Amino acid sequence: MESLLSVKDVEKVYDNGTRALKGVSFELKEGEFAVIIGRSGAGKSTLLRCINRLISQSRGSIVFKGIKTEKASKNELRKIRREIGMIFQHYNLIDRLTVIQNVLHGRLGYMSNFHGIFDLYNRCDRRNALRILERVGMEKETLKRADQLSGGQKQRVGISRAMAQNPSLMLADEPIASLDPVSSGVVMDSLHNICKEDGISAIVSLHQVDFAIKYASRIIGIRDGLIVYDGDPKDLTESAIKEIYKKSPDDRMENKDENDEEKAIAV
Repeated sequence: MESLLSVKDVEKVYDNGTRALKGVSFELKEGEFAVIIGRSGAGKSTLLRCINRLISQSRGSIVFKGIKTEKASKNELRKIRREIGMIFQHYNLIDRLTVIQNVLHGRLGYMSNFHGIFDLYNRCDRRNALRILERVGMEKETLKRADQLSGGQKQRVGISRAMAQNPSLMLADEPIASLDPVSSGVVMDSLHNICKEDGISAIVSLHQVDFAIKYASRIIGIRDGLIVYDGDPKDLTESAIKEIYKKSPDDRMENKDENDEEKAIAV
């Protein structure tokens, strides 16, 4: 089966000299639900943001659906971003807007600037948004403002907004980091079930190893900007986990990596 995504020898060096990624390579097949695990500052967020071009890698190549993203034209990049849904740790919702308005923002990549500015969504988009919200158990909250929701509800709206893009690939950056165990399970169930039912590939970064083992079809372990494990969850031994989470020679460098990833998010 041809790869949906190919990441080859990707490096990322920030302006202050920090090497967040040091030659990461892997391929993602259609329908895979890959989970990336690793310590804070290991490079997980940087990798996801390189994939969807929120930031640019320093070296290496990322190919999505046969297109080298670093060489993509404006139109090609717009199409790539349209087909890659992104779910953020801190939700990135617009608090003053309703649930359904936030979900409909997932359609902006398909609209002209004029229609987007004036929120001129068609009936089909609105019906689809309602169906997606029903799938994640949020159909009764459609007219609530986003700032009235719990963290778990906000994240399900984030999933719904990404789904409204009709993506081929879902990226989720620590989607349950701020949630309690029960809400975390609901969010991960929603994300996993939708991806499985619709045949959508996914790359999800998590801190929780138990959740990674439960939901992943494949686990990628990153330490200090390098892949140190890539395989089946059932083969993830205690020794492999220790290797992934082993401290780097200089913990201060990890803190620098983490700070740089946060700056990239802000940008």
